[in-house]
Amino acid sequence: MGHYGWRFLGVVLLLGAVAGCATHQYSEAPAVAVSGECRQQFLRWQDQVAVDGRFDAQDWSPPGFPYLRVDRFLASFELAELSPVQRRDWLRRAHGKALTAWRYEMQGGPVAASQWLAGLQECASQAISTLMSEPDLWPGLADVAEVPDSYSTTARVLGVYPLVAPVVRWRATVTMTDLAEQFAQYDAQAPWRTYLPVTFPEGDRSWPASYKRDSLGVPVLKDETLRGLFQRHAPGWRIETRDRNDVPGVPGRDESGDLHFRPEPVVYTHLNYVYQDGVILPQLVYVLWFAARPAEDGLDIYAGALDGFVWRVTVGEDGQPLVYDTIHPCGCYHQWLLVDGGLVLKEGVDFEAARLWLLGSVSSDDKAPLLSLSASEHQLVNVAAGGVATEGAVRSYRLEPLDGLRGRSLQGGRLYGGDGLIDGTERPERFLLWPTGVPSAGGMRQWGHHAVLFVGRRHFDDPYLLERYFRSLR
Repeated sequence: MGHYGWRFLGVVLLLGAVAGCATHQYSEAPAVAVSGECRQQFLRWQDQVAVDGRFDAQDWSPPGFPYLRVDRFLASFELAELSPVQRRDWLRRAHGKALTAWRYEMQGGPVAASQWLAGLQECASQAISTLMSEPDLWPGLADVAEVPDSYSTTARVLGVYPLVAPVVRWRATVTMTDLAEQFAQYDAQAPWRTYLPVTFPEGDRSWPASYKRDSLGVPVLKDETLRGLFQRHAPGWRIETRDRNDVPGVPGRDESGDLHFRPEPVVYTHLNYVYQDGVILPQLVYVLWFAARPAEDGLDIYAGALDGFVWRVTVGEDGQPLVYDTIHPCGCYHQWLLVDGGLVLKEGVDFEAARLWLLGSVSSDDKAPLLSLSASEHQLVNVAAGGVATEGAVRSYRLEPLDGLRGRSLQGGRLYGGDGLIDGTERPERFLLWPTGVPSAGGMRQWGHHAVLFVGRRHFDDPYLLERYFRSLR
């Protein structure tokens, strides 16, 4: 290749890397339904957040509506078809997400940030009242309340995606098939260490015989009910422990930008919602963090700082599990476990063509399952329904909200970047997979940014994911 050929290749690679790192931060679009005084307050807040690098990227800030945030679930509603009561409930949820994001963005900001926050709340209240009283403004919100996907079309174009996709599809099939074959057949080479959830009285874990839904159909659960639900379905973790990289803990970052990890028996939780048979159901997400995925050899493209495991439980209206699925915090290795009597694949669904990697099924049980993870790679190698550990050391772990990692960490820095990625967790595989459009493939990321396919487009928090492929037996 000549001099100009190498230069062109370098430009293409650079453009691909840049295209894969676009951020979804505050828009410069003029704020809608906001007075001049309030517009200045929003601009001041946004400018300060941008300068300090404190933007919280978990939820999408619709252009022109800085007082609202939406996730893929809220964006799934046809806003133009909502009744006035439904609009009120939708706005309440969208503003609640914005308020939560502001509180995390406030951490580490100027001393006056708390006073600014009070002003933003007042301005938001006025703007929401205006949106409710002036229907002509509503179509503008409906046009922008769509969460951008986590793929870069530019990178796919520059990377000649149609030519790369068959190779990536073949490699992914080999990898996921190998993982499925090792499931329930794994031969551990290091001792097992088991972590069980701290138990509470059974009454705290009960599921209400009936519960309310708001006008949107979203379950309205009391805090104590929600805590009990997470406690009830909290799995046991049986981890092959070779070294410190197999010990769960708390990730963080110091003020100079360096990553830190504190070993500690803690599992993080997050509530999500999904549609199934036209009904909105809660999904319980459990996230376990590790210090790293260590290199197996000098050419290990999957190795890097921080690693983890994400276990998700979709529960039915009776509080019982319908299906389990799991990823790593990079969005990689999306796998499914069916629950007997829960969900099954719809007729006509080709799970291989749909890239649905099924590990099998487990029996329904009153007790949460015991998950076995391999050392170093932290892959799911077994699931025992209602099982308890019979070998190795046993420790208790506690549950903490995943949102607790969104602001300043104990070391003073912010774990997540304004692009929803965790800087410093990059994997070498990103140089091979950037043509797929997945930003920093293999790197750890914040909730809401988990692309789970390299060929095609799919997100872990897609609210229609179940309805597309599964039907209920209950």
